[in-house]
Amino acid sequence: SSNAKEENNCASACQERIDTCVVVTMSREASSVVSPPIKDEPQIAATPSNNKNKTRHVKDAVAGFCAGAFSKTAVAPIERVKLLLQLQNSLHQQEYRNQTAWGVAKTVYTEQGILAFWRGNLPNVLMQAGSSSLNFMLMDYFKYQVVNPIMIYTLQLPSHRSELERKRRRSLWTSFVSGGLAGATATTLLYPIAFLRTRLAMDVGSSPQTRQYPRGMRDAVLDIYKTDGIRGFYQGYGIALVGGIAYRALHLGGYDALKTEILRYNHAIQDAPELSWLERIAAAQCVSLAAAAIMYPVDSVRRRLMMQAGLSESQRVYRNSFDCIRIVLQQEGMRGFYLGLGPNLFRSVGGALLLVAYD
Repeated sequence: SSNAKEENNCASACQERIDTCVVVTMSREASSVVSPPIKDEPQIAATPSNNKNKTRHVKDAVAGFCAGAFSKTAVAPIERVKLLLQLQNSLHQQEYRNQTAWGVAKTVYTEQGILAFWRGNLPNVLMQAGSSSLNFMLMDYFKYQVVNPIMIYTLQLPSHRSELERKRRRSLWTSFVSGGLAGATATTLLYPIAFLRTRLAMDVGSSPQTRQYPRGMRDAVLDIYKTDGIRGFYQGYGIALVGGIAYRALHLGGYDALKTEILRYNHAIQDAPELSWLERIAAAQCVSLAAAAIMYPVDSVRRRLMMQAGLSESQRVYRNSFDCIRIVLQQEGMRGFYLGLGPNLFRSVGGALLLVAYD
């Protein structure tokens, strides 16, 4: 009997252990099904692409600034001769009228010295370098953030053209529109500096006593602000805005579009991955020459209006842009809009170098 009791006790103990193991096993299985282990949320780390996007516009601005400062300083003597030819009828000095570019250069060297060729170069560098950095930076911004999304949407509209042709046209329009928007923004922000550059370049005095602005930018700012206020620094702004949009659309957008076409041609012929330096320089020179020649009359009108700042209403020859165009046509003919075009076309080499240096 005692043996039977011991067997029953052992059986009970074994059964209890078995039940406990079953319960523990079931609870573990249930917990694994119902409540899976909670993982830590992944941390969002800064990737190289994110950092690159943050610094991209800054790098664009710095590259454009350096390229613009270099190119403008290099061609500053040519640009001053061009301005003296272009605005010769706005000067009282007769020795600068009806001369060739070489004759004007000799007069400047004889009467004002070699350094006079860089007169007004500081605002010129500030204006052009700032314009270059803003144009390149803003063109990329407008291209990818504003124009490109609109152009992509147009691909959904019905058309009889092939998809490849529509993408090609969209690429060209995106380049031109982005360049125009960038030019308009840069022109508005930097117009007072362009104004100062023109006024200082047209200061033909040979000594501090005969110069209109002997202390440079400081005297020009104080003199114009005293007579005309802030409005004086925006003489000719209306036609300059139109010209800025058109010029940058042709210059920046044309270069971008021409590069795209050359790449497309190279890829079709020899599967070339990128443009050579010679191809870049050729493309840049073509668009620089075309833009400079087409927009030169607009530049002539706005600079003639700039020269009237600081004068009384009775002394001013032109009331506005349209009046300037009418008077120039009547008194000088079409030639009056193209005075100084030769040096300007030669100076466009600087514009080509600017595009290639930045690119």
